[in-house]
Amino acid sequence: MARLRLSFSVGSLFSAVYKMSSNKPITKKIINSPETCVDDNLRGVVAAHPALQLHPTHRVITVRQKSDTGRVAILGGGGSGHEPFAAGFVGAGVLDGAVAGGVFASPPTGHVLYAIAQLYKYNSGGVLVIIGNYTGDRLNFGKAIEKAKISGIKVEGLIVGEDVASSQNKTGGRSMVGEVLFYKLAGALALKGYDLAAIRKEAVEFNKYMATLGVCLSACSLPGQPPLFEIAHDEMELGAGVHGEAGIEKMKMGTAKEIVGMILEKLISHLKLVAGNRVVVTVDNLGGTSIFEMNIISAEIKDQLESKKITVERIFSGHYKTSLEMQGFQICLLHLPKDKGDLWLELMDAPTEGSAWTGGQLSVRREGEHVDDDTLLQADGRKGASGPALSRKEQDLLRGSLFAAAEDLTKSEVLLNRLDSGCGDGDCGITLKNLGLAIQSYLKTASVEYPSNVLWDLSEIAETDMGGTSGGIYSLGLSAASQAMASAKSNDVASWLKAWESGIQAISKYGGAEPGDRTMLDTLHSAAEAFKQNLSADFKLLLQKTIEASEAGAKATAKMVARAGRASYVASDYILDEDAGARAAAIWLQAILNYIIKNK
Repeated sequence: MARLRLSFSVGSLFSAVYKMSSNKPITKKIINSPETCVDDNLRGVVAAHPALQLHPTHRVITVRQKSDTGRVAILGGGGSGHEPFAAGFVGAGVLDGAVAGGVFASPPTGHVLYAIAQLYKYNSGGVLVIIGNYTGDRLNFGKAIEKAKISGIKVEGLIVGEDVASSQNKTGGRSMVGEVLFYKLAGALALKGYDLAAIRKEAVEFNKYMATLGVCLSACSLPGQPPLFEIAHDEMELGAGVHGEAGIEKMKMGTAKEIVGMILEKLISHLKLVAGNRVVVTVDNLGGTSIFEMNIISAEIKDQLESKKITVERIFSGHYKTSLEMQGFQICLLHLPKDKGDLWLELMDAPTEGSAWTGGQLSVRREGEHVDDDTLLQADGRKGASGPALSRKEQDLLRGSLFAAAEDLTKSEVLLNRLDSGCGDGDCGITLKNLGLAIQSYLKTASVEYPSNVLWDLSEIAETDMGGTSGGIYSLGLSAASQAMASAKSNDVASWLKAWESGIQAISKYGGAEPGDRTMLDTLHSAAEAFKQNLSADFKLLLQKTIEASEAGAKATAKMVARAGRASYVASDYILDEDAGARAAAIWLQAILNYIIKNK
């Protein structure tokens, strides 16, 4: 099947696909027009990197030179749509120049010839042209090289390719992300002063030790066109190309571990790798894969290869040779043989000014495990007697009230999630349920003799079991309240009011919200004000007034304009009910106070 695909030109393949998919919507892209997008892209490269020179008529980008270097220049290129390939790798230590064709189309012979002549003008050591193993590139670059030789230019070409999926093709595997490694190898050798023949010879050997294979989860689309093919939601294509081609086999989606394992198995078999071998890994983002996913993939590659006793000397991960916005990735393994491995590793590590090369000192292998220093935060002194102590009856009251609050929070998951869904990510109920469950577990064994220590423990629970923004807010408020209770002289309503207000102040200081901004502070502030105003009243009346104020504070948020918190980022049309955080605060506060009223 792969042979059949490769027997067609990329252009004819796309034409056929477009005819079949003419009824599909055009994919959105931020461009000026399909006709100008390639040239606009090249103008953007030199706008961001003014040290580079654009030759606009020929779509060539070179390093700016004013005199002859005397060394060999390295030229790369091919179709556009693979960015940063190839112009992103122009710079000392990689390419001296790159020539761009149309999207997924080889540049014409005349443009390649211009690039060769331009580089030879300032690099009398000659020009080595790296050619991707595609019919159009082989023909157009090859013809340009022959014309350049006739005109007296010292130039050689090298066709490279390392794709496992198409390796049985008569002309060999397609050129994938490995082509970028050739740029790095040849560029570093050129800076070392190697001559044209020596660089080409080393690159030929290099090609024997590389293999690439990847998967795609979604198709890309040419500017102004619909997606090139369809992939079901639960499927992926193995062996996808970088010109928008589908793979050689449809497979069911799997986990990162499963996908990486399947690809590595085929690469290891292709290269005949065994325990004790050393490799360089390049993980190529095909364009639409998140960095988050790419990091997970890199971790899996390292773990799985080293479990097979194959040493991973380097992992280079990033956008190298993409396929527009295709979601997917390729893994390229470079086997480092005993006689060449150290030299090739040195060349991969050599300094370069190519903007898109992600390697460097941070990529160099280091020995040693990644571990935490668990001694750093062990001694915080918070477990000792601190602040006023509670009698046995008061301890029972505190434990019971906290358990009631935790229970009500766990029961309110659906309500809080619904309130949060309009202006947040709909997880407020889940987050507060996690807090409630953690508090219930804590209360089974914890001492509650010292309120200051209890508040501190609750702040730690909020940080670790809630997590996220809500966990941080609750942890701040509770830790500030803990500090206030630690300095209190007695367990009275005035001490609890001071702790309450300290918590509100800490939340406001670090969270940036104030009462009236439609957050949990509206509940807490309203209730605290009622508590303060009724300090001299009958105790149960004090608590009842506080409950009523908390309810009023939560309900008032329904008509407030959000000026802080996640809701402030959302259009007001989506905010039609109470703030979830304000309602949550009312739930646990009312549960605590109602329990005390009933059991005091």
